[in-house]
Amino acid sequence: MPTPDGSGPHASCTGQELVSIERARQLREKALTVQSDDVRHGVGMLARAAVCYEQHGTQPQPPPDWPGDLEWDPQLNDVAALVRAGALYQAEIDRLQHRLQRIIARIDQARARGHPV
Repeated sequence: MPTPDGSGPHASCTGQELVSIERARQLREKALTVQSDDVRHGVGMLARAAVCYEQHGTQPQPPPDWPGDLEWDPQLNDVAALVRAGALYQAEIDRLQHRLQRIIARIDQARARGHPV
């Protein structure tokens, strides 16, 4: 399924809805999870990919600053490129939130064992 671009069945969707649809598609079709994103991608990698889609998303080849371990998928139009970028920003935020939750859990565990934090 292609990235929603605000046409066809998504013609009446808001930008926020389109981004949410795309992120759900990524999670479902690529069997991604926040945990797998956290393990696979370094800090900022998903955000860098988002910037590339924002600026070059309809071009057939990835830009030079494209994070090489991700697949480049040129979009049909600017709306689809921005939707893809938005979903990648959402993925980066989710990854950072997951990492923060892990750190908080470690601090809580250390406190429970009586270790100073």
